[in-house]
Amino acid sequence: MNGYETIFIVKPSLSDEEVAKITEKIKGVIQKAGGEVVVTENWGKKKLAYEVRKEKKGTYLIAHFKGTGTTVSELERSYRLDESIIKFITIKIEDEQLGKTLPARDEKPVSSFRDRESVGGR
Repeated sequence: MNGYETIFIVKPSLSDEEVAKITEKIKGVIQKAGGEVVVTENWGKKKLAYEVRKEKKGTYLIAHFKGTGTTVSELERSYRLDESIIKFITIKIEDEQLGKTLPARDEKPVSSFRDRESVGGR
C-alpha cells in the first residue's frame, strides 16, 4: 500500500458538526475501500485563490492515508458525489511524510522575486 495525502475544501456555510460528519464519511470511504487512515486535520476557513462554485472562502480539511489506486478512485468518486465538497486533490507521498501535515501558510513569503540575487543572465 502507498501513502497518500488528500486535501478537500467544503463550503464555508457548513457548521462544525456538518464538517465533522463529512470528515467521518471520508474516513469511512477510505476504510471501506481497503485503506487505512493515518491522520485527519481541519485547517479551518480560508480565502480561496479564486472563486469556486460561487464560493470565495472554504473550510480546508486534510487527511493522510495508506491505500491503493482503487482506494483513491473510490475516494475521488465520493468527493464528486458530495455537493458540499467544492474542491479536492489527492497526491502520493512518501511513507516518511505520513502523519506530518503542515498548516496552510497565511503569511506572504519573506523574500520576493526582486529581493533575490541574479543568477546567470547577461
